[in-house]
This record gives sequence, structure tokens and C-alpha cells, in this order.
Amino acid sequence: APATTAGHVYTNCVVPGTYSISYDDGPSTYTNELLDILDREQVKATFFVNGNNNGCIYDPAVRAAIRRAYNSGHQIASHTWSHVALTTQTPAQITTQMRRVEQALLELIGVVPRYMRPPYGDGTFAPGSANDIKVQTTLTGMGYVIATWDIATGDADIDDNNTPHKLSDAELARLEQANVTNVVNAHPKGANHMQLMHDTYQRTVTQLTPWSITYIKGLGYKLVTVAECLGD
Repeated sequence: APATTAGHVYTNCVVPGTYSISYDDGPSTYTNELLDILDREQVKATFFVNGNNNGCIYDPAVRAAIRRAYNSGHQIASHTWSHVALTTQTPAQITTQMRRVEQALLELIGVVPRYMRPPYGDGTFAPGSANDIKVQTTLTGMGYVIATWDIATGDADIDDNNTPHKLSDAELARLEQANVTNVVNAHPKGANHMQLMHDTYQRTVTQLTPWSITYIKGLGYKLVTVAECLGD
């Protein structure tokens, strides 16, 4: 099983032949459409959900999306309650950020998440620093596996920086696709990857996801959850 010790931050899948796609910050109004696509393609993904970010986890529509994702075999993981940068928080505040999501998910799907991704990856970029040690020690002490990514599609930045709309959808898609192919091509054939996306952007759901699935399957990978790709 994956390690839950401070200093262990997983950025890549480890099971040979696996690749994981994951979605942060949701659910959103686009998540149901995303689940339709994943179901159709028979792909399992991981959702790093917030308690109160793009919608409240106690809202009926948000609850329905999480329940549907879980019942479809996707992994539900934690992205903290309010998407706060964890290095700015005390250990007690970090604990509260995690416990509130645990409480909501336990009530909703009957399980507490064992995997988490820190918002912005904050708390993983300065190994050995007091802040990173604080964040990781608190999280792993709660039993969490910390999983980030090695492929950032840039979907959020690319979308957010495109107002007013200077670039066409096709140009945006090319930028995102290059963020994926550049990393894949820089590694030996068959290297394992964890790809970060956000189900809070319509284009991520309708364009980036179908392209990614076709591309990744075409390389011969099996698309699985973060837990499965780490041997859990």
C-alpha cells in the first residue's frame, strides 16, 4: 500500500502500464456531463473534491454528483474544505479543513477519503522546509496519502487568463494538449503519469477530457484511479 509518511508525496503512478486522470475543485455544473463521458469510455478517474469552493458539498446537486461518481466506481478524494493554501494554516486549521470534508463524505457516501491533494500543491514544493514538514506531518498523521501530479494540463490557468477571449477554443486546446504531450514525450515510453484537470471548466469536460482519453489509450495505458495506480 502507498506510504502515509511525511516526505512521501506521490507525483506519478507506480503500477506499470497505468495512467491516472484526476479532477480538482469540483463538483460543478459540468461534472454530470463529465461522468457521462467517463462512463461511455469506461474510464475510472479520481475526484479531489472541496467542501465549499465551486459549490457547497451539502447542496443537493453537488451531493448527487459525488454520489453518482462514487457509485460509478470513481475515487473520491479530498482537496480540503475551502481550497486554502495549507502552508498558511496551523496544524489545527489543517485538521479542521480535512475533518469537515471527511464528515460530509462519511454522511454522503459512507466512506472517509484516504487520499488528498493540497490546493495549489502547496506544502509539497519545498521539501524539508518547516512549512512543508508541518503540512505533510499533519496530513499523514491523519492517515492521508498525499498525491499531486506530474502533468498539469494548465486548463484552469489557460481558461482564466483568456478573458476577454483572445484565443479560440482550438488554440486553447492546442496549448493544453502540448502540456500533456511535452511531458509524456520527455519520458521513456510507458513511464507512469498523473494528470491534473479541473471539472469546473466546460472545455475541460467537453474537449480536453475526450482528447486525453483517446491519446492516453492510444499509447497503450490503462486509465485507472490514483489509488489503483499506486497499487492500492
